[in-house]
Amino acid sequence: MISRPKTILKLSLFLLGLVISTSTQAYKSNLTSPINGQEPTDARIEEGSKLFASNCATCHAIDRKLIGPALSGVLAKYDDVDYVIDWIQNNAALISAGDPRAVEASKIDASAMNLFTNLSDDQVTSILMYIENGGDGDEPVAAEGGAAAPAEPVDESLFGKVNWGIVILSVLMFVILVLIVGIIELVSNITGRQIINWNNVNAFMMIVFVFIFFALVLYEYSVHKQFLLPEASSEHGIELDRMMKWTFMATIPVFFITQFLLFYFSFRYRHREGRKAYYYPHNNNLEYIWTTVPAVVLTILVLGGLKSWKNIVKSDPPANTTEIEVFAYQFGWQARYAGEDGKLGQADFNLISATNPLGVANLEYAKGLLVELEEEIKKIEERIAGLGKEEAKLRSTLGGLVGEERKKHLKEIESYASGEVRDDLELTIRARKTQIDRIKRSIEAAETADFYNGYGNDDQVVQEIHLVIGKPVTLRFRARDVIHSAYLPYFRAQMNVVPGLPTQFTFTPTKTTNEMRRLKSDPEWDYYLVCNKICGNAHFNMKLKVVVEQQSDYDKWLAEQGALFVKAEPEAPTEEATEATETEETETETENQTEEGLALN
Repeated sequence: MISRPKTILKLSLFLLGLVISTSTQAYKSNLTSPINGQEPTDARIEEGSKLFASNCATCHAIDRKLIGPALSGVLAKYDDVDYVIDWIQNNAALISAGDPRAVEASKIDASAMNLFTNLSDDQVTSILMYIENGGDGDEPVAAEGGAAAPAEPVDESLFGKVNWGIVILSVLMFVILVLIVGIIELVSNITGRQIINWNNVNAFMMIVFVFIFFALVLYEYSVHKQFLLPEASSEHGIELDRMMKWTFMATIPVFFITQFLLFYFSFRYRHREGRKAYYYPHNNNLEYIWTTVPAVVLTILVLGGLKSWKNIVKSDPPANTTEIEVFAYQFGWQARYAGEDGKLGQADFNLISATNPLGVANLEYAKGLLVELEEEIKKIEERIAGLGKEEAKLRSTLGGLVGEERKKHLKEIESYASGEVRDDLELTIRARKTQIDRIKRSIEAAETADFYNGYGNDDQVVQEIHLVIGKPVTLRFRARDVIHSAYLPYFRAQMNVVPGLPTQFTFTPTKTTNEMRRLKSDPEWDYYLVCNKICGNAHFNMKLKVVVEQQSDYDKWLAEQGALFVKAEPEAPTEEATEATETEETETETENQTEEGLALN
């Protein structure tokens, strides 16, 4: 009878939520004017939301500063859609070209923004529509059907005041407690008798604490057990879970027994007047028992774990294993699939650029990159030659500045005067020359080495990972900057991703994404690859969507992905060009016939 009202209440709330969710749209466009000449429809807002989540959300939020600045009002700030699109796609090109706005933005934030040359103009436009729409566009509606009143902004100082109030109150309570104990001790010294037997107090507190401690352990498990490792979605995950289960069965009873005895003995053998402790220095039999039993149990567990680890990591992958490269950087992931040849190409960090974010080996690209690097060096040298003019311009604009703005301006002038800017530019030139030298050596050895073997020409760089259910996959990891850790909790897979040290992990997924959504009753649920190593200030937001699907769906998705190095197909000749070509061929043929006739005569 007690649970029936709760059941009715839950059912009513569920039906109410169902009605609300079916009567509203997930994405709603509130924009009234086109962006980049395109209408901001609901479909474009939804597309922009997905692109924003997979490319931008790691470092940016719409309404607040994250790693990068808040993006709300970005079009109004620059008032140039084409410039914003170019900045998002390849900000490095704008900076190296000396664009004033790009150079100024690079000075404000020293961390380099990721490049998104893989995004088309239309895709970037969709992202801008989503940003300018303020997100999904849902607006609260007033109960009477009128306009909803805007929420009052929360005073940020209120939180600081509350926190300081709690700190001061805690300090006062501690001081009062110390004074009370001091008064009791003073009375004991004056009267010559003990008012409070602190041994008994401490002893009974031991018993109280151990039961409270056990209650909190059980409560923590009952409340947060859903946050423990979920049911495994890989073949080896089942074996790991079984090993973990046996480990818990062996250690949890020992935990409760030993902790209870520890606190019980503190209570049972507390100090009492007139009682002397029994001196018991050693017992070989007890030593044998509490040494041998844990050793045997742990040996069994460790040997079982080593066997499982060998089967998971050391065994050779099956012949039908799909190889996928996963590339980590601050703060995101990219994946690379083999093309039609079924083989992943070689890669090297010296080949990394805006158009080749993973540094995949391609001979023609490497030669073109040499030209780009030489041009970049020339531009840097030209800037070094003009540093005096830049410093003079900064000094001429110092007047009228006050406060923090003046301090910032003076600091920038000092960086020029001290030679810091020159040193940074010269360091960049040395780094580019080293990169050029390494690329040239790799090109010279192309005929004898297997680096530019052509396998990478048709590789596909993607923004999410797709896997086939029941088919083994090897994830080959590389890192561009710092140590990351690739963590796939549902697949029981985790591997450190170390710069300069390729690592890999093989597993077989056993549950599709749709199957997991049904099990969790959540149509929006997805697998994710996350970073489990604190790699910087945006580590918490570093993730990559993983989709497990049937072979047919996988083949369809893979066919839609473009190759990294695509040669432009020759344009079909226009009718005018065709007619002109035919006229030229006719005239040439007539001239040839005339020349032949003259030669015969």
